[in-house]
Amino acid sequence: MVWVWLRRAVQIACLALFILLLTRATYPVRSSLPPQLFLQLDPLSAATAALSGNRLPVVIFYAALGTLAVTLLLGRVFCGFICPLGTCLDLGDRLLWSKRKPGRAAAAQPGLKFGLLAAVLGSALFGIQLGWFLDPIPLLTRAAALVLYPLVVMAQNLVVIHGRDSLRALQLYPEVWDPRHFQLSLVAAACLVGLLLLGSLSRRYWCRNLCPLGALLGLIGRFGLIKRAVNESCVGCRLCVRDCKMGAIPAEDPTTTKLAECILCFGCISCKQAGPTTFCLAWRPAGARREVDIARRRTFQALGGGVVYGLAASTMLGRREHHQKLIRPPGAILRKRGRPDPMPENQFRELCVRCGECMKACVTGGLQPAVAEADWDGVFTPVLKPKIGWCERACTACGEVCPTSALRPFTAEEKTDIKIGLATIDANKCLAWQKGKYYKLCLVCDEQCSYDAVKWIEEGGVKRPVVDADVCTGCGICEAKCPVQPEAAIVVNRSEMTQ
Repeated sequence: MVWVWLRRAVQIACLALFILLLTRATYPVRSSLPPQLFLQLDPLSAATAALSGNRLPVVIFYAALGTLAVTLLLGRVFCGFICPLGTCLDLGDRLLWSKRKPGRAAAAQPGLKFGLLAAVLGSALFGIQLGWFLDPIPLLTRAAALVLYPLVVMAQNLVVIHGRDSLRALQLYPEVWDPRHFQLSLVAAACLVGLLLLGSLSRRYWCRNLCPLGALLGLIGRFGLIKRAVNESCVGCRLCVRDCKMGAIPAEDPTTTKLAECILCFGCISCKQAGPTTFCLAWRPAGARREVDIARRRTFQALGGGVVYGLAASTMLGRREHHQKLIRPPGAILRKRGRPDPMPENQFRELCVRCGECMKACVTGGLQPAVAEADWDGVFTPVLKPKIGWCERACTACGEVCPTSALRPFTAEEKTDIKIGLATIDANKCLAWQKGKYYKLCLVCDEQCSYDAVKWIEEGGVKRPVVDADVCTGCGICEAKCPVQPEAAIVVNRSEMTQ
């Protein structure tokens, strides 16, 4: 039982670290560990980004290579000890489904996850990301950033507003945080809730049957040195079969172990007999089974489906021209001769794993998950919504927290050279472009612009604002602050420079 409690302590510590690092994903980024650490440890995100965006050097993914090395040496310790989603599923199983009858567990289909892995990698070969939808680390990060973080902000504000007198009596003076809301937050929440509800079928149903990252680690971890061993004192009671949350112990022969499925949870050592099950360092003890439950025909079908989907999407079948509101974050750049140039849209989609880290880090909340702006293969990629929040001139957080270099680091001084969009004035709406008694000398866009991109011309003895296209970066503060409602008189759209 000591090993069980040790594993649980490590799980809770890793989940706490995951939450702590997510809270540090904000400007200014001040953390000894990168906020995107768990995403960088994810070898599936690294593999899909490397296969999709083959312009990247492998050195970017040192952390993911470390995960693979540890898995090859020890086994699937990442799934059993480190994965924050696995910990959440264990907590959900314990809180929601603890009274589940052992005999009512759904039949395991571990071969499904290998098919999903094949489909994800097949589409990545043609530059199309599918891993973001199934990879557990981006999935949980996205749900935490888009759903849980806004709920925490709401709860904190309620406490501050309604408990202000009590807090002051304790000499505490917390501030009200800017509320956050995100598009597609309900979709992200539904995905997380769905994974928890799968626990009603069996413990860790997602990990057993659907997780492509688990499939990848299982293929490698079956060669690990830490393995389950059963000695001659086993009486065949099959309690270990019931207690194994991954179905790694076959009911027909409990003395054997499917190494690709074992996550080293140590649940099987709780047998009432005196020590029939142990874990040891061994190359291949008796009972170790390295074969993998792969339905080869189904896996090849999934691979073919991923390839067909990737080929269709990469050739832009049915894709519209880029939406005028598809404004990417300023970190979507490539450096050529020291100058930041816009990253091609296709390359950005190849690298982005839709984790939501940059959206959490945006100080104004202007970065939102794309819905229709990026077509069907760009859902959940980050876009700037000036109506919700602008790109703060001093903020560089999005480039610092991206795990796959879809967004690159940049400095605040460089933002004058990074064109993410272009503001235009609608003369029919602008107060300073009206005539006669309807004319008003409105200075809001000029006063708010951090780049001095709003100039003034005289027309008929009155001043009219115009946008200097050479100076405007498309930050969107003018649209956010424009007093004309509900549709601002000055709006930011995707410019030709960003195509």
